[in-house]
Amino acid sequence: MKLGVSAYLQWYGPAMVDVARAAEAAGFESIWKGEHIVVPVEIANPVRHGTPLPDDYKHMPDPFVWLTAAAVATERLKLGLDVCLVPQRNPLVLAKQVASLDRISGGRVIFGIGSGWIEEEADVFAYPFKSRWARTMEFVRALKTLWTEERPRFDGEHVSFPPVYSYPKPLQQPHPPILIGAGNHNTDNSKVLRRVADLADGWVPAFLSPAQMKEHLTELRRLCEERGRDFAAMDITVLVPGHLLGVGEQPAFFAHRDVAPQEASDAIAAYEEAGVTRLIVGTPALTEETYLRVIESTAKGLGLI
Repeated sequence: MKLGVSAYLQWYGPAMVDVARAAEAAGFESIWKGEHIVVPVEIANPVRHGTPLPDDYKHMPDPFVWLTAAAVATERLKLGLDVCLVPQRNPLVLAKQVASLDRISGGRVIFGIGSGWIEEEADVFAYPFKSRWARTMEFVRALKTLWTEERPRFDGEHVSFPPVYSYPKPLQQPHPPILIGAGNHNTDNSKVLRRVADLADGWVPAFLSPAQMKEHLTELRRLCEERGRDFAAMDITVLVPGHLLGVGEQPAFFAHRDVAPQEASDAIAAYEEAGVTRLIVGTPALTEETYLRVIESTAKGLGLI
C-alpha cells in the first residue's frame, strides 16, 4: 500500500520545502495539495460534510507554485493534487503548468481533478454551475490533446482552439496519471464511477470505508470491462482522516459521524483487500509549530518510521 500525506497548510503556514522534506524523510510516498482559487464572500450554503466552511479555505495557496517548491526540495516524493479545480482554469495554461511541474519534478506529478462544490465560485468564473462536470471532462480531453499531439487543436462546446504549439510536453508518457477526485459517503457515486471509467487513470474519493470502496470498485471494474479498459491499471486512492487509522486528532467535520478508529495496520490491510492502492492520510491544518511533530507522529503511527 502506498501512503501519502495531505499538505493541509495555508499561504502563511510553514514553508512547503520544509513540509515536503519532512514528509519524504518520514517515508511517505506522496504529498497532496488542494485548491480554492478564490472563495466568494457570500455563499448561500457554506456547509461541507456537515460543518461550516473552514476559514482555512480562504487562505489556500496556488498548488502548482507550492508543489514546485516541494519538487525542488525532494527527490522521490510524488506530488499530488487533491484536487485541481479544472473548470476554473484555462486548459491551455493548465496544460503548460502541469507539464512544467512534471518536467521540474522528474515525472512525479499525480493530477487529481475536480469540479468544485461551491456554486458561487462558478459564478465568479463565469460558467453555469450545472455545467461544471461537462466543462471539466471536456477540458480534460483538451489537456490530453495538448499533451500528446505536436500540433494540437480542439473544437468543443466549452473550449476551442486552432492548431497550436504547446510545450513542454509532460515527462510522463502519455501524460501524468489523471485521477478524478470526487465521491464521498454523502453522495451517489455512480456518475463519478462512469466518469472514471470513461476518461481517467484512477479515482480519489474521500472518507469511504473499506467496505464502501470494495462495493464501488466492483462497479468500477464492470464499467471498465464494458469500455475495454484495464481496471488493474487504475490508480485507486482514497483520502482518509488520520484519526480513523489511529493516528492524529479527529477533525471538526467528523464530529457528527460515529465511526470508530481502527488500528492502522488493520485499516490499511482492509483497504488493500478492497482494492485500494494508495491512502492519503488527512492531517489537521499544519502550522510552523506543529508540522514536524504531526508528520513524524503520523508516520510512526503508520509504521513508516
